[in-house]
Amino acid sequence: MYKVRDIMNQIERLAPRELAEKWDNVGLMVGDSDQNVSTVFICLDVTAENVAAAIEYKANMIISHHPLIFTPLKRVVEDDITGSIIRTVITNGLSVYSAHTNLDHADGGMNDVLAEKLGLEGVRRFTAEECCDNFGNPIDNIGRIGVLESSVELGDFVHFIKETLDCRSIRYVGEPNETIRTVALCTGAGGDGIYSAYHAGADVYITADIRHHEAQLAYELGLNLIDAGHFETENTICEFMADYLTAAMPGLNVISSEAQPYFR
Repeated sequence: MYKVRDIMNQIERLAPRELAEKWDNVGLMVGDSDQNVSTVFICLDVTAENVAAAIEYKANMIISHHPLIFTPLKRVVEDDITGSIIRTVITNGLSVYSAHTNLDHADGGMNDVLAEKLGLEGVRRFTAEECCDNFGNPIDNIGRIGVLESSVELGDFVHFIKETLDCRSIRYVGEPNETIRTVALCTGAGGDGIYSAYHAGADVYITADIRHHEAQLAYELGLNLIDAGHFETENTICEFMADYLTAAMPGLNVISSEAQPYFR
């Protein structure tokens, strides 16, 4: 039987913790690295719904993308949402492990998974020269850029993404009949990467959680922009991590969350 530390080590072979951003919190959130594990439950968010599902499946360990504990906690009490979830996790003997920006950065991680899912070829990271704002200040280098097999109209590509990622809602900036082929992307909230996509020569940039002024910036730069949703661009962790652990750890029972996007 596997232990929590065995599963942690396997994930960190793909996504070492040192790849995480300094502001992030990754690793074992709650639990015991010596705990025996026969069943793991994979999810994007450690919600009350997902914890209940993990308990129903008799899981010993939850693996999430978004950290259960992100900001410092001053108390763990039942009338606080995070506190209530932590109490439920502990009383049901669950360990919780989160791989966040380290999995975003990693080769073969979240961004590469999304690029593959959307059919991009020749996928690469942005170069250091591309990762800067309009004043030359460096910005995070998390996303990817690649090309489609053949050119398509933006409107058709928006519909393709909506169907492929099962988006309940989708927003975009640009003219539907504009032809695109070079595609940049960043899973989750990637508004900071607009300049990287622009400097890299992308025809369109796919990310999530775009704010008004970020959309305005893309418009002024002449960069098409698709906000495909935070949940939708990152919930790929469920299928991807299930396949990864199943192949690497024979006999481990792996269950994926069936939670749905919050926005409709």
